[in-house]
Amino acid sequence: MPTPRVTIAQVAAEAGVSAMTVSNVINGRAGASESTRQRVQEVAERLGYTAPSARNGRRGRTGHVGVLTLDLTGEYSLEIVRGIAEEIAADERELLLNASLDAIRERDRIAFFANGLVDGLLLIAPVLEPETVEVIQASDLPVVVIDPRRIDLDLPRVTVDNYDGVRAGTRHLLTAGHRRIAYIRGEEDHESTELRYRGYEDAMRLAGIQPDPALVVSTNFNHQGGVHTATRLLTTQRPTAIVAGADPIALGALAAARVLGLSVPDDLSIVGFDDLPQAAHSAPPLTTVRQPLHDMGRAGSRALLSLIARQPLPTDDIRLTTKLIIRSTTAPPPRETDA
Repeated sequence: MPTPRVTIAQVAAEAGVSAMTVSNVINGRAGASESTRQRVQEVAERLGYTAPSARNGRRGRTGHVGVLTLDLTGEYSLEIVRGIAEEIAADERELLLNASLDAIRERDRIAFFANGLVDGLLLIAPVLEPETVEVIQASDLPVVVIDPRRIDLDLPRVTVDNYDGVRAGTRHLLTAGHRRIAYIRGEEDHESTELRYRGYEDAMRLAGIQPDPALVVSTNFNHQGGVHTATRLLTTQRPTAIVAGADPIALGALAAARVLGLSVPDDLSIVGFDDLPQAAHSAPPLTTVRQPLHDMGRAGSRALLSLIARQPLPTDDIRLTTKLIIRSTTAPPPRETDA
């Protein structure tokens, strides 16, 4: 059985200093007195600690892991990145983070990373046009995709059970007595959009209700899209509940209801999907389906580190479960609509 690798944390504890001090000493940076430097070097040698740069150098690697996401302004990406950062830090590697913003820059950034800059790359909800996939396949760079727009990728990926999540959220409303349940879909180029809609559709049909096409609309995965589509639904169709394909849409619907003078949940119930940090702090707190964004980042990182180490993955499709989080935006429908 191989001997466990000595970590920087073990050296720091033995030497009575911080991990940052050990890192500074090992990498020849300033920030430690001569006596501290000598003590850290003695402990590292005695424990058999090898710095990542030395290990990576022997393997011809950089010690860096790249992360590329379309957008870094929203909590969705940031929560995934937090999970990635924790897992990468535990492996004593450095994280290089970039935002692609669009499909063309995404392809350029991937090619940039693949040019010997990093040992592996994590892609968060990328566009991945066919030409971009060709760039990845032409390189020998290990790549893992987190929350891909398409699931039929020939790349290792981390997904969640989108179908079951929305089905559970819709069933929660049906159990409360709702029948006029609207659904606001997300962007159509995401396969998750269709999977989530199927969850809504099947829950309705299993309850003996044929989904009303007038109660199903599409928008972008953002707050403004939720405001516009919910306003249109509430002024023309008057559903008693809305299931949204993402939390920003649901929070936009909540804002629209407020402007229209509707009380949530007395007049209207709302269910989201994501469980972003702001969902728990909206007024009222949002009932939503939690996709484990933090765990998605950690799972993607673990898979990538295995690929970097040339270890086979048990599966190329890592699928995590979702969970309905019931808060304060759902209740039975108004009495006058119960009939």
